[in-house]
Amino acid sequence: MRTSLRRLAGRFPRLPGLRNDRGGNVLVIFALAAVPLIGIVGVGIEYIRGISYRARFDKAADAATITAITTARDYISTNPKNEADPTQSATALAVTRGLAAFRANAGSTLASVPLTPTLTVTRTGGVVTANATYSASYPSAFGRVLSIASDMAISGKSASSLTLSNYTDFYLLVDTSGSMGFPTSQAAQVSFAKLNPDMKDSNGNNCAFACHFSGWQGYGLAKANGIELRIKTVSNAVQQLVAKAKTRQTLINQYRMGLYPFVSFMETAVDATNNLDALTTIDLENYMDIGNSSVPRGSGGTHYENLFPAINAKVTRIGDGSTAAKPVPFVFLITDGIGNNQYWYNSTGWTGSQAKLLDATLCKPLKDRGITISVLYIPYVPLASPYNTNVGYENIVVNGLIPSVPLTLQNCASPGFFQTASTATQIETALNAMFDQATRQARLVAAP
Repeated sequence: MRTSLRRLAGRFPRLPGLRNDRGGNVLVIFALAAVPLIGIVGVGIEYIRGISYRARFDKAADAATITAITTARDYISTNPKNEADPTQSATALAVTRGLAAFRANAGSTLASVPLTPTLTVTRTGGVVTANATYSASYPSAFGRVLSIASDMAISGKSASSLTLSNYTDFYLLVDTSGSMGFPTSQAAQVSFAKLNPDMKDSNGNNCAFACHFSGWQGYGLAKANGIELRIKTVSNAVQQLVAKAKTRQTLINQYRMGLYPFVSFMETAVDATNNLDALTTIDLENYMDIGNSSVPRGSGGTHYENLFPAINAKVTRIGDGSTAAKPVPFVFLITDGIGNNQYWYNSTGWTGSQAKLLDATLCKPLKDRGITISVLYIPYVPLASPYNTNVGYENIVVNGLIPSVPLTLQNCASPGFFQTASTATQIETALNAMFDQATRQARLVAAP
């Protein structure tokens, strides 16, 4: 058989070097291998193209969800239709604008891979969440040649959430009774008592405590000599608080504030308003007790029993902070914690004077309604002797009542909402801390 094959081969014409040339084998092998090699390279190219498409669509999905949640936030903040609950309108607009953002960011890629993402926007309490998903396929010529797959699939998703700041109402109750009308620091008290001839006794002692009534010299001397009274210190701290609230708003008209000085009764300096600039013109020194019973705050002692029912009636909107119509209410009580049952009447003079503690049960009706009471306690500072004629009264108060004041005020305050401060720096810091605590609490209340 082998001999026959040789004879058969010998009949073909001989070409020079053909019998010994094996180079054609390489060409044949290359030709046979080229098809799968080209296919594999092509599939790799298709895969890279898919990665590029997906990266573009992922970016577009991120833009869609971020646009959606910010749109919802802005709509809820402005509530242009004044809806009781703007959530439905906000989320519908958010979807529309989110999808538009997807198309804008996907750009020309949509021509190569047409698709429409799924975008959902929901609000749960104070949290707005947007979820976007997309899936599509594009034709693969190389995959079809190799019978691997005629189309290449891509998909992706994006999620974004935003915690809304809450609408909050602040009611600032500021004690402007006589005990807030003496110098803030002990050194200033000594200086003031040396200067002030009011109520001078036979031993040459002057008055440094509650000596600011009309016709007396103390208040003018304090102003002329740059001696800051506690009520001025508090007034300055309140202005700092208002300035902070203005800069911290992330929603339009997010905070409302009201300012209510009190002596025998509560007076409205500025009723709760989202125009915070209205508070910046208020100087609480103008609301000190000056012995004029005809003003709304009255004159005489500190009457908490009149104060708390009055502010309770003022707070008419109590909610979770989700809308301007449902604010979280906070009452800030700024006081030295000592009451007095006396009154001053222009026509008849003083009634009997008796210092007393705040009855903490007066605070319970507010807390039962969901109103948070935050207390800033500004303690009596022992007055210097021998310059002050009121040392005797002050010592009776200190020795008899002062030790019980902090616990009484803590019982009035909502749990954890109690601060103590004496100096100007401490008072400002404490009010800022009360604001920070209130706004943190408000967000927690609305959290899902």
